[in-house]
Amino acid sequence: MPSLGTIATQLFPPKPKWSVEQIPDLSGKVCLVTGGNTGIGKETCKQLLKKGATVYLACCSQDKAEEAIKDLETQTGRTAIFLQTNLSGLDSVKAAAVDFKILERQLNTLFLNAGVMVPPMDQVTFQGYDMQSGTNVLGHFLFLKLLYPLLGLAASSSPSSLSRIVWTSSSVQLYFSPPVKYVTLEDGDARRKMNVGQLYYQSKFCSVLLLFQVARTSLNDGIVAIVVDPGNIKSDRLQRHLPSIAQRTMNAVLLHSVDLGAITQLYGGTAPEAAQYNGTYLSPWARLGEANKAAYDAEAQAEMGKYREDAVRSWL
Repeated sequence: MPSLGTIATQLFPPKPKWSVEQIPDLSGKVCLVTGGNTGIGKETCKQLLKKGATVYLACCSQDKAEEAIKDLETQTGRTAIFLQTNLSGLDSVKAAAVDFKILERQLNTLFLNAGVMVPPMDQVTFQGYDMQSGTNVLGHFLFLKLLYPLLGLAASSSPSSLSRIVWTSSSVQLYFSPPVKYVTLEDGDARRKMNVGQLYYQSKFCSVLLLFQVARTSLNDGIVAIVVDPGNIKSDRLQRHLPSIAQRTMNAVLLHSVDLGAITQLYGGTAPEAAQYNGTYLSPWARLGEANKAAYDAEAQAEMGKYREDAVRSWL
């Protein structure tokens, strides 16, 4: 359980010392943002476009993507590129990676931003995994594995500029009580006996474990891997499964705007000084923070890495 001080600074973070105005020129850089059609992801795309990056907006709905791209073009004068990706289906993730590799030979920054929160218990992925674990963790992990070589190519082509992986987690990982209950990651009786909120907490804890495991070797390939907590943010998509009264109360009392929510992952993905933060956890707003203590356990990281490697092997 996090300390009262940690809880307080999570709910009411100190004023940010870094702003999007400090993002360097990104001309010639290629960035990919999952869930870029809405919320924090869309705001992230906007700021990257404003700084000259080539931005791929990955989501599952073409209509919603086109709507977001049109709006971003109005705001920035530049056009994001739609990459159709359904993270709840590993076939779709594989197809998206193939499409991306046809269009680009390297990738500078991969923002693993998309997520689902507390969907109905009967929702599972195409491969039969818990929807939150399958989307927030497994789909992203496969995407990372498939695109990792392009991150390495970007780093090798510009030795002075490290590539980056920025994986969006959540403060709820602090409230998860380990160990991970692996039997609940797939659908079955054990999963259905768990609270859907606890499954969400577990998925966000698992993403921290995996990012830390990746970071153990990524720097050898010129890739910085960072996990971020965006803060408690107003997001119509992420909170669409919450009861309306609960959502209105959260919005009024505890939640912050998406422009603040995007700051931490933009900092991790673009700030020159953030290149030194491989294997770290960033808290809102753009501050070094501490993850759940159990996430630093090397054996737990390795166990999670092996489980996910085995799960995606057929799609590699």
